[in-house]
Amino acid sequence: MTERETIIFCALNRLYGYRPGKQKNMIENGIEPESLMPPGRAGSELAAWAENEISECRRKGISVLPLPSPSYPELLRECPDAPLFLYIKGMLPAGKRLLSVVGTRSPDDYGIESCSRLIDSVHSVGNPPAVVSGLAYGIDKQAHMQTLERQGTTLAVLGTGIDITYPRRHEWLARKIVESGGCLISDFPLGEPPIPVNFLRRNRIIAGLSCCTVVVQSPKKGGSMVTATQAFSYGRDLYAVPGRTDDSLNSGCNYLIASNMAGCICEPEIFSMYFWEKGDGKNTATAPEPEPGDRGKILKALYGKGRKDTETLVALTGIGPDRLNILLTELEMEGKIRTGDGFNWHIKIK
Repeated sequence: MTERETIIFCALNRLYGYRPGKQKNMIENGIEPESLMPPGRAGSELAAWAENEISECRRKGISVLPLPSPSYPELLRECPDAPLFLYIKGMLPAGKRLLSVVGTRSPDDYGIESCSRLIDSVHSVGNPPAVVSGLAYGIDKQAHMQTLERQGTTLAVLGTGIDITYPRRHEWLARKIVESGGCLISDFPLGEPPIPVNFLRRNRIIAGLSCCTVVVQSPKKGGSMVTATQAFSYGRDLYAVPGRTDDSLNSGCNYLIASNMAGCICEPEIFSMYFWEKGDGKNTATAPEPEPGDRGKILKALYGKGRKDTETLVALTGIGPDRLNILLTELEMEGKIRTGDGFNWHIKIK
């Protein structure tokens, strides 16, 4: 890429932020990126800002990756809302699949132990994945630390500018991640403060980078469920660790499993076979995936993909109209799906 193209993508990233889907689609369909810049003085000032931003990154040893760069993470590029520009501190792993591990910021002993066991298990295979998480307290921290303990590679996706570490207490962890061959990733400009909504926005990157996301422990509402929803909407594999049915800390994971959105990890050692590779890099085995029932087929057809009428659901699921109507009624009574007019259905995590 030329320097001018890099500047333009940096500027567009600031302009369109975490909702670049329309602009990304236009660029992929042949629209010149520079034509999306504001006209006149506003565009010139934005380009000048981007030029200074890139110079400052290089001065600080921060790499920049515009969307068209061949070094841009391929799986993330596939996402409709992929960032137009990434900031990288450290090294993106080469030749490794990525596994995102997320969960609550306030786990109990069960959550910590489950996370550690999961990380240990995937590092027992021939070519362990690089582990992606968000540098937050709780499960994120444990996933990063346990990966480093196993001398693995881990990536932290930040909800701030890449020159800011949040929480501050994890500055040592961020340094260790980079020193150990991993990296920090952000799509926010330098100096972006830790605004709460930014951490929800960055979750799409955690989900988009990886072929698979695992939720270790999560209540039914929270950032981890946002990440799970996004991974599911991207068509990525999603797994969750079950917990006690009367424990709110595990209610989100249990919901994902019960709704057939996520596979169930009861034995991390079996799940680790998902990442088993021989020396030639070809898969030799995969974790067994649950066969979704008819209810799961309906939820999968609806989730994150807009409203669907009954005729469309028959075509997507292969379920006959009579049985489909019964199941739709059951799911509506359970509060898992909604219809506004009796014909078009949609689903959301409550």
